Amino acid sequence: MTDIDLNILLENCRLFNNISIDNVKSLITCSKAILKKYKKGSTIFSQGDEPEFINILLKGKVIIANNTVNGNQNIISMFDNAGDMFGEVFLFSFNRLYENFAYAEKDCDILCIPKRFLYSPCNNSCQKHNQVIANMLCILADKAYFLNQRVQILSCNSLRAKLIKLIFQYTNDDIAKIPFGREQLAAFLGSTRPSVSRELMKMQADGLIEIKKNNIKILDLNIFDEIN
Repeated sequence: MTDIDLNILLENCRLFNNISIDNVKSLITCSKAILKKYKKGSTIFSQGDEPEFINILLKGKVIIANNTVNGNQNIISMFDNAGDMFGEVFLFSFNRLYENFAYAEKDCDILCIPKRFLYSPCNNSCQKHNQVIANMLCILADKAYFLNQRVQILSCNSLRAKLIKLIFQYTNDDIAKIPFGREQLAAFLGSTRPSVSRELMKMQADGLIEIKKNNIKILDLNIFDEIN
């Protein structure tokens, strides 16, 4: 595992919060983690697969999605930051298989930690292992919050309300940085790209927002009244 940049894990992966770089190295060795490389377009795991690993993205971009009954792809989430974890929710569910699939949107390097490593402390009950387990509990709690937020978006009655709700969740200082391309945004909202593009253009024409690529500037704060 000498080709892994431990600073990525130390600085960006919440699983290793409050753990020194030497202890991160020790934990990776102890866990018998493996580094997997995926080419763009390749499948990382499929619906129905049995979860085996905690997946930590070191490089690239991963899309989590599923197929609807009418054959459309429904994007659940996207990961493109070094240190992002994905697929861990199913890992800790009893007798659960993946209900989604994951594929590489770009060439990916992924650190795969066997799930047994997180089920209990090591025989020495070392503090660093206990800290990893505590960190995982926090991560799972935040993931549950994210999924709840998405449910709130999808429960909105109109496409405009869904877009406003999503913009609200990603807004910082009147700028929303949307982490999706237009096609992926449409899939995330359960809509089509033309419909999403058309509604965004209408919102811009109405003087509510200004669109610059994936950044959306809020021009009228009353826009948020539509989701109350």
